[in-house]
Amino acid sequence: MRKFHRFLASVVAFGILYGVYRYSFRTDSEGNYLFLLPGETDKSSLQSHDQLTAVSSEERTVDPTRLSNLTGFEYRIPNDICKENNSFSELLGVILITSYVGHDEIRSAHRQAISQQKLLSMGLLRIFSLATIPPSERFIKQAAIDAEQRLHGDLIQGNFIEAYRNLTYKHLMSLQWVTQNCQGAKYLIKMDDDIVFDPFYIQNYLSDLNQRDDRFLLAGYTFRNKKVIRLRANKWYVSRDEYRPDGYPPYLSGWLYITNQRTARALTAESQVAPFFWIDDTFITGVLAERLKLPLTGLNRWFSANSEFLDCCIRDMKRYAYQCDYYVGPNGGNGKLIMEFVQELERCYDNACYQRPAGKSLTATCVAEFKNQANMPNHGTAMINQMKL
Repeated sequence: MRKFHRFLASVVAFGILYGVYRYSFRTDSEGNYLFLLPGETDKSSLQSHDQLTAVSSEERTVDPTRLSNLTGFEYRIPNDICKENNSFSELLGVILITSYVGHDEIRSAHRQAISQQKLLSMGLLRIFSLATIPPSERFIKQAAIDAEQRLHGDLIQGNFIEAYRNLTYKHLMSLQWVTQNCQGAKYLIKMDDDIVFDPFYIQNYLSDLNQRDDRFLLAGYTFRNKKVIRLRANKWYVSRDEYRPDGYPPYLSGWLYITNQRTARALTAESQVAPFFWIDDTFITGVLAERLKLPLTGLNRWFSANSEFLDCCIRDMKRYAYQCDYYVGPNGGNGKLIMEFVQELERCYDNACYQRPAGKSLTATCVAEFKNQANMPNHGTAMINQMKL
């Protein structure tokens, strides 16, 4: 009898344990259990973890006196343009142009290409980011930079020295400034000062983006599978002490990319805990974005690597009212190209340019015109004259 009672008690206990097991875990429509066995990974959990990683970095307090590993940061030229004028408090976007302090002519070309007033009418605001004049610079003085700011009011300047390996600081200063001083701006367009771009197309793109404020955004020319250069003679040489892996994560070209306030806050916060790296676009849109698990949006078709194609775009806008195939590209060392491109674009948009016809691609027509120049008399002949010093 005792054996029967023990058996019955065991059956009841087993039934209770089974009931707890059976009804304590959720199942799908087919009755499969939605719990993880040891060692398994749930992809949905990973995705939420990735978002939490970015959110936690965004919510981390940013030290305004730091730029990555640089301490004691402060603005030599601050700028409260968004706070001083309420009409600038809500903007579609802020254009952040990282500029060498001595490139006053390039900055002038940007201003002549499209004025700040015109940009503001489009919901955009332009700011140039500078560093401190290096001791080796003999052709520009701080008094000239201060006068430029008084005249145009579109500069910020950090107290770190202008240097190639300080570009990361300038890049971070730009993002940090806009997240602290222009919080009403929805989008941020970061670009270099030697870049030609189509502000009208970008404004239309941002207006149509309709992106929710709670999403992250990094969009531009995407590089993938780029190897680290270990050749010491190369400008881009990186030692293993600076960066140990042999390949970079996907990243965006620093020529021009688009982001938003939330993403910029997360990147600047993460930069204060991540090891410093001097190649700015690789570090900020690659290394930091990977640490935060932020996706990249490729806009590669926007970009031309050749300034000649932009020259040909200007030619064809003037001659045939053809639309340009590209929206971003280098100026090729020609400041006038910045002005001419935007000015022709404005006429083109006002007068409704036409789509380029089939068989008239830039690749075919621009290369042909460039090759014809080789037949010009004395083309490429060096002219050498003595010059008195």
